[in-house]
Amino acid sequence: MQDYERAKLESLEIGPLPIVRQYLERLGLEEILARHLPKPTRGRPCELPPERVLSVLVTNILVSHLPLYAAPQWADGFVPELLGLEPSQTQLLNDDRIGREMDRLFDADAMALFTDAAVTAVRKFALRLQQIHSDSTSVTVHGEYKRRAKANRKRPPKITYGFNKDHRPDLKQLVAELATTSDGNVPIYFKVHDGNMTDDQMHCDTWSALRDLVGSANFLYVADCKLAVSETMRFIEQKQGTFLSVLPRTRKETDWFFDYIQSHAVDWEIVRREQNPDYGKPPIPKERPDPGSEDRIADKPAQFVFAGFESPQLSKEGFRIFWYRSSQKMRDDLERRGRLMAVARMKIESLETRLAQSRPVDAAKALSQAQAVLEEQQVSEFLKVEVEPNEYEQFVQEGAGRPGPKTRYRRIEVPFHHFVLREDAAAIQAAARADGLFPLITNSKTLTVKAALDIYKQQPFLEKRHQQLKSVLEMAPVYLKSPCRIAALLLIDYLALLIYSLIERDVRKRMKKAKIESLPLYPEQRLSRAPTTDLIFDAFRGLRRHRLLAEDGTLLRTFYDTPTPVALQLLQLLDVSPTVYGQQP
Repeated sequence: MQDYERAKLESLEIGPLPIVRQYLERLGLEEILARHLPKPTRGRPCELPPERVLSVLVTNILVSHLPLYAAPQWADGFVPELLGLEPSQTQLLNDDRIGREMDRLFDADAMALFTDAAVTAVRKFALRLQQIHSDSTSVTVHGEYKRRAKANRKRPPKITYGFNKDHRPDLKQLVAELATTSDGNVPIYFKVHDGNMTDDQMHCDTWSALRDLVGSANFLYVADCKLAVSETMRFIEQKQGTFLSVLPRTRKETDWFFDYIQSHAVDWEIVRREQNPDYGKPPIPKERPDPGSEDRIADKPAQFVFAGFESPQLSKEGFRIFWYRSSQKMRDDLERRGRLMAVARMKIESLETRLAQSRPVDAAKALSQAQAVLEEQQVSEFLKVEVEPNEYEQFVQEGAGRPGPKTRYRRIEVPFHHFVLREDAAAIQAAARADGLFPLITNSKTLTVKAALDIYKQQPFLEKRHQQLKSVLEMAPVYLKSPCRIAALLLIDYLALLIYSLIERDVRKRMKKAKIESLPLYPEQRLSRAPTTDLIFDAFRGLRRHRLLAEDGTLLRTFYDTPTPVALQLLQLLDVSPTVYGQQP
């Protein structure tokens, strides 16, 4: 009893570290880093291996995503063995060491390193590569950055202004490109570009790199409309590759089809149905409803229906074009047209009032101003405006001075321009025939109309990976001072995303194999049918290991927080031993 009275209680968090550690070891991340990091040319041996420091940073991003300066204090609160550290090594993890290792990571060949990790993931996790999706995103940064790197170092990506996808054109950025498998949306390609790089400049190099990674051109390359450039599509065709992309609205083939459907009956075939997630939910009230909202369709359909049709005309490059009509997009197009027309009417009324209260202008100038409003709202083909002369009464005081009881007024008529708006019913009807339409283009000879749509519908899952990087893993915005370290940090972020995706993929596949429809991972025990890695980690947050230590450091007793039943179920799905949480295997 006396030993326990003087004992010291040590409480360190376990959290989801055993899961992360198992996947880091399965991937062999530290061995991959060690193969590609430059070796030190001089100095004493590292007390803490560089690959170990970087793996701790990957773990930090996955588990807590704290700023780099907080990583040493963060590591002090966890069981060091689960970070791959000896208890004495936690003191070696400091800002200077992290900065040096990030500089070392930048000097490594980032493409070769990530490709090594991707190839290992494909082999060890049996990823399927028949279909690969590609997309890019902007990474917003803050501050001024030196444009020139040191003479003995490679040039970092240029941080500059570009087309910011976060809608912040006032901030500088980098462009990060990512390609994922359709099998679990696992990243297998990553590259950082200059901030002013556009998507249409990337796809040839990306496709070539993916061909080298896969080992052949026998895969379907899926990307957004920036892929549908003649040079890029012909390049992939000449290399015996296949692609699938959205055909841009600016192409002449879209104008041809819109004219075609005005005079031809199209034999649409229903190719896909989706459940409406908002079906049965009450509408969200708005403080300031949009103009024209009273004309919108209030009811929500239970399903979204997609009909497909293969165009009788090939693209100018000779590729197949599939056209689709979405019931959801039809409603959106109808609603958008009505909203724009309502806004145009309001602005025309405001213009009429403003002109009546200002100096008189001639009818031609008034008409040109009204026409400009219609063109600004993109409704000039649906609304036709005319100017009619009109006048309103105004009473003006006779004589000068302040008005009084005997002041006399005279009535005058002030001319003004009255705008008359008429809807072009034929144009509206013609536009309605094109509502809900969107095209896909491919050089595949075997894809069906239905299969092409089903494949492209997986593209948003890649965009979700970028969203997870920026929200869950908090990749952006970036506040580091050195462009070299920013590039290194992005590589660490994408390595963390690779681990994140593999964990998520395994849980979902094993749930399906075990016929588990959902797990109570949300607050209040609400069910999740497709758990994300962040939800999985939440089931383990706060679980600690407690140790009673004597004055001389002798271990007296060890006890653990008890995991919840769903946490134990997740450990079983992931093949992680529960003994690390003090539970019986």
